[in-house]
Parts: sequence; structure tokens; C-alpha cells
Amino acid sequence: MITNVFMDYDGTIHDYDSVLFRTFEGVLGLSGREFHRIYVYDIHRAIVHNRYPDKHDDMMFHCKLLFQHLNKPFDAELAGLICQKFDEASEEAQISPEYFSDAITALDEMKRMGLKLCLSTGTGAERKAETMEKHTGIKYFDHIFSEPKIGFFKTEPSYYRIALEWAGARSEETVSVGDTPMSDIRPAKAVGITTIWVNRRGEPTPDNHDQRPDHEVHNLIEAVEILSG
Repeated sequence: MITNVFMDYDGTIHDYDSVLFRTFEGVLGLSGREFHRIYVYDIHRAIVHNRYPDKHDDMMFHCKLLFQHLNKPFDAELAGLICQKFDEASEEAQISPEYFSDAITALDEMKRMGLKLCLSTGTGAERKAETMEKHTGIKYFDHIFSEPKIGFFKTEPSYYRIALEWAGARSEETVSVGDTPMSDIRPAKAVGITTIWVNRRGEPTPDNHDQRPDHEVHNLIEAVEILSG
């Protein structure tokens, strides 16, 4: 019986991608969507996640890989501007968060079902939870987990082992819900947690077996249906 849900935030509850689309329109001669696709999928997930997990939050390192990917000489000033724009996008997301249309309804239903909700993110977890409570008037999360707080990257199974301990939860009673196979699915599966991949953009199923979720959904309403089944 599932009693605990570890919930990712950006890309799962909060539509941070749309903020990035606007912020990076025209940068490096790319549309905001194209910049986002290259940075997130070709650089962050395909290269950094797999080969340089310790560089997960090193934005300048990402920029160097980005310039290499585009076959452009590295421009330190432009890279600095890109890093600044990410900071601006993060601030905008805190001031004017854009939650997916299904997110609040789904979270309300999970709470009604008596599930313990735990926010599990990389960084900024406390601020994200505070922002959500401010804009909804509801405190959704019983526990708030982040990489700095736990002491491990979310891509590591140890992140989830400690989160389970702090939540007083057992792996067989817990589900991890998120949009990123490398951090929401693979390490959670490694410690025995059931996984639900929220594939909002119709991405292909990961080739690596350890990143394949137990369930795949298109939105959080479908996730609720699985949890209530």
C-alpha cells in the first residue's frame, strides 16, 4: 500500500520550461524552445548527468559544453550573460510561478487520499515550497528534501535512502513522481521505490533499463489514477 509520495517540482508541478522559453529567445541565434532543448536534453541530461554528475549545478561548465556542441568558440562574456539569464528566470519563477493546469487538482486529490507528500528537488526546495504555499494558501508538503539539505545529489540512491529515513517511510510504501529519468526514476528504483515518470512532452522511453519507470503518465491526473488504483 502506497502511503508516501516524493514529488519533483520543476517540470512536474511547475512549468519552468515556459519561463526558460521566454528568457532565452534569440540567445545564440536560437529560439527559446531550441535553446532549451539543446541545453536541457543534449547538454544537461545527455552529457552532464551521465558523465559529470558532480557538475550538475555548474552553469559555466554547462555553457562550455554548449559552445562546443554548437561548434562555436567559447565566449566568456556571453556565457556569463547566459548564467545571469538563468538566475533571472529562477527569480521570475519565484515571483510569478506557472503551475501546470493539472498540478494543484492532483495534489489536492493526493492529500484527500491521505498520502504524505514530500517535495524532493535538487536545490531551492524550501523556497519553492514557500512560494507554492504563498500562491495557493495550502501547505502541501509534509517533508522538504533538497541536495544541500541531504548532502547528496538527487541522481544518487543515497539521496533517496536518507529521504526515506527522514520521512519515516519504507521504500515499498513510497512512490517517486517526476519528469527526469536520471534523477526521479533511476536512483529511486535503486532503493526499491516505485516510480512514475511524468512525460509531459512525449519524450522517448530511456534506453537504459535502470531509467525506465514502473509507470509512465502524461500529467499528474494520470498519476493520481495510478495511486488510487
